[in-house]
Amino acid sequence: MKRLVVLLLLLIAIGVGAYKFWPRHGGESQPGVAVNFDPRGLTGDEQAAFLPLVCGGAAAGSDGYAHNCQSLPGYPSQDYGGAGMGIGITLTDVIYGHLTGADADEAYVSYQGSFEPHATNFGGGILFHKNGNGWVLSRWYPGGAMEHCLSLNPQGRARFLCLYGYTGQGETDTSLFLASIPSGGQISLSPVLKASDLRQTLDPNANCGLRKADQAVLLGIDSLVRGGGFATAQVEYVPADKADAACKAKAFANAATQKAVLSLGWDGSSVSISPEMHFAPAEAN
Repeated sequence: MKRLVVLLLLLIAIGVGAYKFWPRHGGESQPGVAVNFDPRGLTGDEQAAFLPLVCGGAAAGSDGYAHNCQSLPGYPSQDYGGAGMGIGITLTDVIYGHLTGADADEAYVSYQGSFEPHATNFGGGILFHKNGNGWVLSRWYPGGAMEHCLSLNPQGRARFLCLYGYTGQGETDTSLFLASIPSGGQISLSPVLKASDLRQTLDPNANCGLRKADQAVLLGIDSLVRGGGFATAQVEYVPADKADAACKAKAFANAATQKAVLSLGWDGSSVSISPEMHFAPAEAN
């Protein structure tokens, strides 16, 4: 009898552990239970589940990529531009939730790939939908990596606040966007806050042309993390008075910068930012 009781307790403990570890998928959403999640790194079991669906003939990787593939099932082009001798891929993060619809049971895996050009920031995302106890490839989103995102709504169709960055020809741009994953087309992005650092371009004073005398210059958004009312973002900027002096002297590349932490709120439809920093626009309208 004691052995039976011990066995039952062990089975219950294993069941509770599995319940806590695995994200819940499918069925009716329970009030107050989150079904949309932030991105996180993949476990070994998740790598084993998703990789064969998108990487044909997977082998150990090289040149900084976790895996080499012989083919990319479902990829929207057969021209694997930057592949070289092998098609390198690294699956970096996974998001679970109702991604393309309020009842969809899906996963979105971000990746870095040797076959992606600079124009897509060398990566993208892949959508999967649940089929029984397994997953089925839905489609690829080249350029649609979502590693640096926070889920905005725990239930219903998922929306995200994401930090994106891009560097080219001396220009470094970082932005916060509201993002959602469509069933077709590209990731839907609505700008919240944009930063642009032009100090290393051919015209290091280019930031001056977009500002008024009372405006600070936002150079970069360094991080996006949960905290405060919803989230915080650390930024680097040139205060208005310092920007005034540097622009008048045509020496913006040497302007003194400061750091600040912005508090971000979410009311269900829009993002609020405090304190108000009076930043100049990061690009011409």
